[in-house]
Amino acid sequence: MRIFMASLFCAGLLALSLPVLADDGPSTDIFQKDAPVDLTADTVSFDKGTETYLATGNVVVKQEGTTLTADKAMINMQSGAATAVGNIVVFDEGGNTLRGDEMKMNIKEKTVVVANGRIFYKVENIHLRGDPIRKTGRETYNADSISYTTCDCPDDEAPAWSFTASSAELIVGEYLTGWNAFFRVKGVPLLYSPYVSMPIKRERQSGFLQPKPGYSKLRGFIFKDSFFWAISKNTDATFDIDEETKRGLGKGVEFRYIRTRDSYGEANFFHFKEKDIKRVREFRKGVDNLARPQNATDDRWRFKWQHNENLPSGVLVKARVDMISDDEYFIDFGKGTRERSLESIESNLSVNKNWSIYSLTAQARFFNNLLVESDRATVQMLPAVALTSSNQRLGVTPFYISSESSFVNFVRQEGLKGQRLDIHPRISLPLRPGGYFDFTPSIGPRATYYLVKNDPNGRFTDRYIYDVRAVLTTTFTRVYFPDTGGLRAVRHTIRPGLVYTYIPEAVQTDIPKFDSVDDIAQANRLTYSLNTIFTGKFKGETKPVYRNLVYFNLSQSYNINEATRKLLTTTDRHRPFSNVLGDARLLPDERINFTMRGSYDVYHHWLASYDTGASVSDTRGDSLSLTRRFIRAQADYFEAAARARLAASWDVTFNKRFSFVEGRSLETSYGIDYRHQCWSYLLTYTMRPEERIVYLTLNLLGLGRVGGIQGRIEPL
Repeated sequence: MRIFMASLFCAGLLALSLPVLADDGPSTDIFQKDAPVDLTADTVSFDKGTETYLATGNVVVKQEGTTLTADKAMINMQSGAATAVGNIVVFDEGGNTLRGDEMKMNIKEKTVVVANGRIFYKVENIHLRGDPIRKTGRETYNADSISYTTCDCPDDEAPAWSFTASSAELIVGEYLTGWNAFFRVKGVPLLYSPYVSMPIKRERQSGFLQPKPGYSKLRGFIFKDSFFWAISKNTDATFDIDEETKRGLGKGVEFRYIRTRDSYGEANFFHFKEKDIKRVREFRKGVDNLARPQNATDDRWRFKWQHNENLPSGVLVKARVDMISDDEYFIDFGKGTRERSLESIESNLSVNKNWSIYSLTAQARFFNNLLVESDRATVQMLPAVALTSSNQRLGVTPFYISSESSFVNFVRQEGLKGQRLDIHPRISLPLRPGGYFDFTPSIGPRATYYLVKNDPNGRFTDRYIYDVRAVLTTTFTRVYFPDTGGLRAVRHTIRPGLVYTYIPEAVQTDIPKFDSVDDIAQANRLTYSLNTIFTGKFKGETKPVYRNLVYFNLSQSYNINEATRKLLTTTDRHRPFSNVLGDARLLPDERINFTMRGSYDVYHHWLASYDTGASVSDTRGDSLSLTRRFIRAQADYFEAAARARLAASWDVTFNKRFSFVEGRSLETSYGIDYRHQCWSYLLTYTMRPEERIVYLTLNLLGLGRVGGIQGRIEPL
């Protein structure tokens, strides 16, 4: 009986003291009735008259990875009243702790009061203090004189920042809400609020994201902020505000949903009310706007929606909608170089079904040409249907057949419109001469039929053409075993290739020109290539890790027709060789990456185009990336991004975009990033041709990273 009563005594202490530490969800059933309870103390006594247990001296109660320690503990089995005093600590395997000077409980009423209570949530690094802290329900608590912070500091020092309140309520796994609250820095009150709410859970939480203040001459004072709403476990939304005192006001909403694992999507809408669009154009008059029409008004907006739906029988539906208010939108609101230089955007709906051999795709594609005032003459594909089949053997013969066929209905308000049916099968004969080479000759007859409307001359006809291809390849492989450090083996693969392509000349002047399918160029060329790859095998923790160390590919074509044509003048020359195309990637280490893609003009002896990049980083936090993009007589850009860790808490950042064609910087940004244990800030200064912007972003650990920053939504 005494052992049973002692176990009940321990269970009572743990059952009441531990729910405040629950962080895996709303459940607070930490005490397991069937789990063993271990009690140790210098002395344990039982008073039969009052039915009171008393444990004194180094009291330790353990159950299921949870431990309570105190100087003294007492429980009255008749009334259910229990008390623990002196250096009270309750902790679990996750590192969460509850501390206090005195703990009074009633097992029957399931209530608890902790004097000078201190709670620590390890994962979120949240420190809560209250005097006292009271358990008021299964999952609810309240406290007086409470403080909230994520800063670590000694008990006799004030944290770097904290929120204090005269009273507060706490819901396990949800929020702490307080009244008469102050925001303090090193104990000094700076801001007052009659009400405050702070997250105390790991899952997604509704709340304001970190604000982003700034300033520029064009925009004036800038204030950007967002509110994240965790609607349910499978839906959430973000509401944005973008206040620019000299320019206007922006509002946005983003909604994300997952109906099932096979049905999910995202929609967002942004609207910006300009105070004066002419003033904005004046600021960016020196910026290359790709000759876009100036059709923007003071109301600027963008709507985007994308949805994926996997229907029964393997049918995949994808919807993408992208609509903007004006052709100048991306000049002012584009995110990055790619968006700012967009020449068109597309909205589409596609339905796809794959079988073992066949694939059927139906699409509706709508294009918005940003370089023209009106899209009345822009060709739309409503619908476009494509049927493809992979190689399959023709009966018992050695031949194989594949096909690519499509039907497109071209529509537009002005100009030619109509339908096109394109049928393009291919018959091939895979061979392996001598057992060393792969040789595959093939022929692809092609028939294209047109039904054209709005044809003033009635001169369009159908087209019949064919192409012949022959592919010759082989592969050489050798494995080396350097066994240097973590590198166990290196496989070197060399793959030379030779491709012959022949397409006869076809009269195509009497067919409409909707897209590239309607203009197939004559060809009689030989393309030769060399591909080499070094693949490293590294020792991993549980299994080997493979990584390409070197990738290199070269190719060039020889135009037989050009080499054999009749020269037209005495200065005319044959130029049968195409540019040499190269693609190289070097990854000597996981943190070092070099890339190079380019084309070399063998007649002018210059690089016609290239795209090079290099990036390096270290475990300390330093990083550097450089990119150069060049197209002769068209574009020449240089981009750089660097981060240097000056100290454990200090980083400086630098970003640069420069146009050699324009001879000026397109964007330069400097930043200072400071990280404290429980807070950080990022100060950036950005220079663009049209403006200078200063941004300051402050992040309080536990408050600035909520919702969409670190949460995720789940299907029902």
